Amino acid sequence: MTAFTIYKPSLLSAAIACLFSTSVQASTCITAGRMDNAVWAPQFQSVRLLDNAGRNLTVKNKSELVQVRAVELTEAALLSVCDGNKPVDRSDAVVSKGPVPAAKPGRFNVAGLSFPKLRSGELVEFEVTIAADQIVMISR
Repeated sequence: MTAFTIYKPSLLSAAIACLFSTSVQASTCITAGRMDNAVWAPQFQSVRLLDNAGRNLTVKNKSELVQVRAVELTEAALLSVCDGNKPVDRSDAVVSKGPVPAAKPGRFNVAGLSFPKLRSGELVEFEVTIAADQIVMISR
């Protein structure tokens, strides 16, 4: 075990605290569900899709997702780096199950849409702009 391994969680916490203190807004992605053959398989119930007027959208297939202008989260949602339509990394490396950043429940404007590829199907990711005070750390 090295000193870096021991202090790694502390460094992550310090970096996040710095982000919070500067009130910088950052673009990041949330996952709204998974699609297989251009239909939901499944859509996450905690992510509501909204149109320009803030009304709920019932999206049944992939082509209708371009109508989404905002999302409303009814519970915290994990945040991820927006990697576009690249395949999801299927690394077998051991990953720490420590605290991870998540968006608090609320409404967020959608800045982009991508479909990272899975072995079967693809994820539906919305790029959202989120203020630092709308981010919480949760344990998985």
